[in-house]
Amino acid sequence: MALALVTQDTQAALAEELARPETPAPGLYPGVDALVYHGWGGASQSRLKILRDHTPAHVKWSIEHPDEPTDAMRVGAAIHTCVLEPDRWGGLYVRGIEGDGRTKAVKEAREALAAEHPKAHILKPSDFDMCLAIRDAVNAHPHTAHLFEGMREASAVWRDPATGVLCRGRFDDVARALGCITDLKSCADASPFRFPAVIYNLGYHIQGAMYLRGAKANGIDADTFAIVAVEKEPPYAVAVYQLNGAALYDGERELEPLLERWAACEASGEWPGYPTDVVQLDLPQWAPQQITARVGGAA
Repeated sequence: MALALVTQDTQAALAEELARPETPAPGLYPGVDALVYHGWGGASQSRLKILRDHTPAHVKWSIEHPDEPTDAMRVGAAIHTCVLEPDRWGGLYVRGIEGDGRTKAVKEAREALAAEHPKAHILKPSDFDMCLAIRDAVNAHPHTAHLFEGMREASAVWRDPATGVLCRGRFDDVARALGCITDLKSCADASPFRFPAVIYNLGYHIQGAMYLRGAKANGIDADTFAIVAVEKEPPYAVAVYQLNGAALYDGERELEPLLERWAACEASGEWPGYPTDVVQLDLPQWAPQQITARVGGAA
């Protein structure tokens, strides 16, 4: 497979994207709309996780071809607004009309609702009700009030001091009094038995390390990264987790080479794909033991 390198034209386009003029100077920007934030350039924790799991070419493609919001992403944004920005919730989201959309009465009712709220997001009734249930469950937890008592939905921009890479992050809550950055995660399973794997697979430890760097760069004395995990099915169970020092250390161990690789790609203008050489592969370490057990059981 040939290296997926940018041409001179796409290299220029990518460089423009990475330093787009609408991306503000380093600083802390509360109150910025999420869609505006996601349009900024720079290295975000989500882009760095693409780099971790795939290649620079995948990062370049994701920048040049941003995904259209999926239903899951829209619902996730609604959950965040409902929990973290309750003052904006009522003006931004409306409960949709129940019933069979093929019937004339329901169609007309939905058209009337859309006309009445032209700028609002109309959610399916089940999604609207889920957001409210999640909000109530999070608010009822004994430890969320102080974790969500700071500056909410604060967008941050900073330059990594070691590599010079322009970075950005969106802090769900900055509790300065606690020295804590808190992130709200909706999930299928928030149990302490399953969630550590979610943290690793989705790179939340990298996010924590990066956000604490970004907080420090913006004058926020924070050394704690907490996650409020809430399930999206009844009973909407909530768990609060604080990433310990070992997890954040491992996040730093993964973050540093990712930023170094990003910086090298920016400097060279080359965002390569997978190796062009033939690579020898073996089965995962756990596979031989399972094969032995399966073969032995069939004998």
